Amino acid sequence: MTSGESDHHIPWMGWGIALGLTLIGAFVAISGVLNGVLAPIVLYGSAMMFLVPLRKRSPLARQLGNWATFLFALWILTDLGTLLLPFVLGFFIAYVFDPLLNRLERRRIPRWLSALGINAALIGTLTVVALFVAPVLWNQLQAIMTSISTFVTTAQQFLDGRQVYNWLRALGLPSEQVRALVQDYLIPRLEGVSQYVFNLVVSFLEGAAGIVAHLVNIILVPLLAFYFLVDMPRLKQLLRTVLESRSPRIFSDVVAINRIVRAYITGQLITASFVGAFAVLLFSIAAIPYGVFLGVLCGILNPIPYVGLLASILIAIVAIVMAQPPNPLLDIVLVVVIVNVLHFVATYIIDPRVTGKRVGLHPVLLIAALFVFGHFFGLLGLIVAVPVTAVLMMYFNRWTHALAQTYDHGEHSAASSHAG
Repeated sequence: MTSGESDHHIPWMGWGIALGLTLIGAFVAISGVLNGVLAPIVLYGSAMMFLVPLRKRSPLARQLGNWATFLFALWILTDLGTLLLPFVLGFFIAYVFDPLLNRLERRRIPRWLSALGINAALIGTLTVVALFVAPVLWNQLQAIMTSISTFVTTAQQFLDGRQVYNWLRALGLPSEQVRALVQDYLIPRLEGVSQYVFNLVVSFLEGAAGIVAHLVNIILVPLLAFYFLVDMPRLKQLLRTVLESRSPRIFSDVVAINRIVRAYITGQLITASFVGAFAVLLFSIAAIPYGVFLGVLCGILNPIPYVGLLASILIAIVAIVMAQPPNPLLDIVLVVVIVNVLHFVATYIIDPRVTGKRVGLHPVLLIAALFVFGHFFGLLGLIVAVPVTAVLMMYFNRWTHALAQTYDHGEHSAASSHAG
C-alpha cells in the first residue's frame, strides 16, 4: 500500500472506530432499558457486529473486542452459577490427580483404569465421611450452638441481676453508671453476638441445603471427573496448539503459572488433610470437647497462613470454655500444643517437600497479601492470597531481571565505547 493509499484509509478507520463506539454506546443505552438475559446478549452481539470488521485495521477495535468477549464470558459464568458446579469440581479433581495418572501411565497402566481407581477411592472416602463423620459433626455443631445460647442467656441474667451491682457498689464503683453501661452497651452486644452466630449457622445450613438440592448434579461429578481425567492430555495438547502457535509468550506464562498453582493446591490439600485427620484423632484421644468438629475446622483453616493457626486455637479455646469440662485449663494446653505441633510438621516438613520453592514468599510480603486480599475479598481472598501473590512475584522478578540485563548491557556498551 502506498503512502497515498495509507493516508486515504486512516481517516476512514478513525471514522469507522468512532461510528462503532457511538453505536456501542447507543446499544448500551438500549440494553439498559431491556431486562433479564436479553440485555448482555444484545449488547455483546451488537458490539461484535461493528468491531469484528475493524479488527484487522485497528488495534483499538481488536482490544475492545477482546474485552467485550472476556466480559461476556464472565457474565455467562456468573449467571450459570451453581449449574457449573459439577463441571468445576470434576475438572478440579482431574487437575489435581493428572500428575499421578501421568506417572501411572508411564508405568504402562492404562489411563482409564487409573481414572476409574481414583474415582472409586474418592467415592469410598466420601461415603465413609457421610456415614461416620458427618453425623458426629452435626451433633457437635448443635451442641456448640446450644452452649453459646446458654452462655448468652446466663450472661444476660447475671448482668440483669442485682448481685453484680451490689458487688460493684461494695468495690466503690458507681453502680448506676455501670448499670447504664451494661444495659446500653454490653447486653446489646451479647445479643448481637448470639444473633451473628445464629445467622452464620443458618447461612451454612442454607448453603448445605442448596448443595443437597443440586444433588442430582453433584452425582455427575465422578462421571465428569472420569472423562476429564482420561481426556486431560488432549485438553493440554489443544491448549498448547492454540496458545503456542498464536502467542508463545502467553503459553510460557500459562505453563509457569500452572506450576505455581498446581504446587500450591497439591501442597495445601495434603497438609490440610494431614492436619485435619490427625487433629480429629488426637483431640478424640485427649477427650477434647467437640474434638471432631474442632479437628475438621483446623484442617479447613490450615490453608490460610498464620490466620488459620490463630483462628483454630482461639475457636478451640472458646469451645472448651463453653463446654465447661472438668479440667478446662488442661484441655486448652493440650489443644494449643497439638495444633502447633501439627502446623509445624505441615509447614516445615510436608509442605516444603510438596511445594518446594515455587510458592515461597517472604513472611512480610505474605502477611501484607493476607491483609490486602482479606480486606477486599473476605475469606476467599485469604485462601487465594498466596498463589495470586506468588504469580505476581513471578512477573515482578521477571521484570527486575529484565531491568538488570538492560542495565548490564548499557554498562557494557558504555565501557566498550570508552575503550574505543
